[in-house]
Amino acid sequence: MVFRSLKIFLFSIVTVFIVAACGNGVNPAQSASGGDTAKGASAAPKTVEIPPTTVTLFAGNINQDVFQYMIVDPMAKKYPQITVEKLTGKIADLIAAGETPDLMTGWNGGILPNQQYGVVNDMTSLIKKHNFDLSRFRDVYIKAITVLTDKGEMIGIPYYTQFNALYYNKDIFDKFGVPYPKDGLTWDEAIDLGKRMTRVENGEQIQGLNYAAIQRLAFPFSPDIINAKTEKATINNKVWKRAFETGMKNDTIPGNYPNRDFNKGQVAMFANVGDALPAVRTAVQQGLFKVGFAQYPQFKEAPNTYGMVDAHYIWVTKTSKHPDAAFKVIEVMTSHDVQMAASKTYGRYSPLKDPELQKHFGEDYLPGVNMQSIFKSSPAPGTAFSELYPQGKNIVVDEYKQVATGKKDINTALRDADDRINKMVADTRGN
Repeated sequence: MVFRSLKIFLFSIVTVFIVAACGNGVNPAQSASGGDTAKGASAAPKTVEIPPTTVTLFAGNINQDVFQYMIVDPMAKKYPQITVEKLTGKIADLIAAGETPDLMTGWNGGILPNQQYGVVNDMTSLIKKHNFDLSRFRDVYIKAITVLTDKGEMIGIPYYTQFNALYYNKDIFDKFGVPYPKDGLTWDEAIDLGKRMTRVENGEQIQGLNYAAIQRLAFPFSPDIINAKTEKATINNKVWKRAFETGMKNDTIPGNYPNRDFNKGQVAMFANVGDALPAVRTAVQQGLFKVGFAQYPQFKEAPNTYGMVDAHYIWVTKTSKHPDAAFKVIEVMTSHDVQMAASKTYGRYSPLKDPELQKHFGEDYLPGVNMQSIFKSSPAPGTAFSELYPQGKNIVVDEYKQVATGKKDINTALRDADDRINKMVADTRGN
């Protein structure tokens, strides 16, 4: 009887629990397993309390205006207890003086050289701690950072990325009676159009097409210059030969080399990245010319593809004394509101997926100018850059200059580039 009474008592307790749970709209099975978390939803975010803190930022590619509207002003609204101080100088000097920054920025091809200073950092634990949602970013920009390390570490968060566009001077095209460049041009077609536009006008040489830099002609194929694992040069191949040949097709047009200044009205078409936009805007505001935008030229083998991922990333340094406060700066910089202001008002291309950012891109920055053609192409995947990439790139640029000035042929220059890069690596490594 005692056993039967105990059994009835326990059943009653369970019944009360189930009724109470159902009365509150809770499925007991979900309750036992954490509610919707069992279906893949994230648990409620934990609040990370930040006391009054001063965070230091070392960012050579963030000017004062960008610093103000992407960091200072929005941080004052959301985290007034966090002060962000911008450091200047050289990172080696700052570290030697005991002023290692809490935050640093760099493009994906320039982050790894900072490993020598011990400031590159895998932020996976911080991302998890702060419930930071990486799914808001376009995959190509996340993969471009994880490909840099063998373990796929998150050593940077993208906050701004380059677009590629064919800027053109409407006034020059109007004067010459030539239709504006259309979207979808191949490089051969763009160069042929540039040839029509290259001429002397009122004693001044007009350059038909300026493609900015030889390495950008190779970028749609995601090349490296130095293999990140073997540290051997990778220039003497068909990708770089194609880039050199394309460059020479343009640069051998009489009057088309060396490059002239698009912002002074000396160039009809300018194939370049988003970093060129502020100076172009200034020229337009000064009334020097009217500007138009067309889709960046493409290779037939890589349709609707412009240069590979060339994005700016920010990270909390490994030695930061204020990692949580520093991460809040990243949170604010990549928030929707800040990214919308950057896109709409300042013409900075966002790495976020939100289509509204593209829809309103540049509408206040260059009012009345249609810039939507830049979104018809996408970046090629980022490559696993060697930390010696910057030195290798300088050698490639120099070798192309030897070709463009008639001192070498393409095949010789590519072989010499490989040899010089391999020697540079050996000298750097002390081999």
